[in-house]
Amino acid sequence: MLIYDILGLEASETVYFVEDSYASLKNNNLSLQYLENIQKDPEAHLEGVVDENDHMIAIILLTPENEESPDERAVFTNIVSSVHQNNDSNKRFSEIAGNLNFNKTYRADIKKFRESVIEYYSHALVNRQFCDNCLSTKEPYEMVYFPGRNTRLKALIEKYELKGEILEICCGNGMSTLPLHEMGYDPLAIDYDRCQICQGLEHNVLYPGRTLVLDATRLTEFFEEKSFDTIAGFMLGTIYSFNRGLWEKMISEAVKLLKPGGMILLTVNKKEEMEILYSALNKAHITGKMIDNTDEKGIYDQWVYVGTG
Repeated sequence: MLIYDILGLEASETVYFVEDSYASLKNNNLSLQYLENIQKDPEAHLEGVVDENDHMIAIILLTPENEESPDERAVFTNIVSSVHQNNDSNKRFSEIAGNLNFNKTYRADIKKFRESVIEYYSHALVNRQFCDNCLSTKEPYEMVYFPGRNTRLKALIEKYELKGEILEICCGNGMSTLPLHEMGYDPLAIDYDRCQICQGLEHNVLYPGRTLVLDATRLTEFFEEKSFDTIAGFMLGTIYSFNRGLWEKMISEAVKLLKPGGMILLTVNKKEEMEILYSALNKAHITGKMIDNTDEKGIYDQWVYVGTG
């Protein structure tokens, strides 16, 4: 994994991030609790990771090897909380880091380090580290990834040139991410359903360093506004009048991440679903059009929205 490369470690050594999910890094509740105690321990062996601008982005507590186990490193990071500098969690993390003495410091490109964090949580998910008594089994590939849908979505995407940094919302098990990868795109894919994410990772359809379990109604908590060139979402739904507010919130959050002139491409199954999204996009001042893409099967990507910010 990338975190081993950054720290120059052997695979036999143990490295783990203290928080139990990427989303938990927003507030770092457990990390700050531990760090408050660690700063009081003068014998703690601490290592730091700084980015290319010499900003501290991780604190590492080393537990030296003994007769029973090799070196163990616990990683605390503000890579997520620092998205908004005035976040209380980030402020406290920075204060504690300023009070610590480090035995060793590593330097890492911030983009690569962020990818290493995302990758770590993807591997931990697949290894069932966060899912006690998981009963889910790996489904056969051919039961969840259909060539016909793949071909149909590729034909749709070929009509439009997705540009720059792409965020794919509601990626599910990666059924729609697969054709994107095959066409040379490298989206950051997110979904709130970790079982679906896990399935996509198990089948190598979703990439560990580019996949996150995140709530799409909270996007601006984790990403800077105007940071993506393209927002994509395929077969969003199911969208009803009773959960309209939820989808309006997702659209509102997604649009805030779109760069000026950026592109948004969405598909759904039913016209009624697209009408709800269309209304929400209009309210968010996105200029676009609703496209009838129906076929005789009437299953995938029947209605399309293409717009610009």
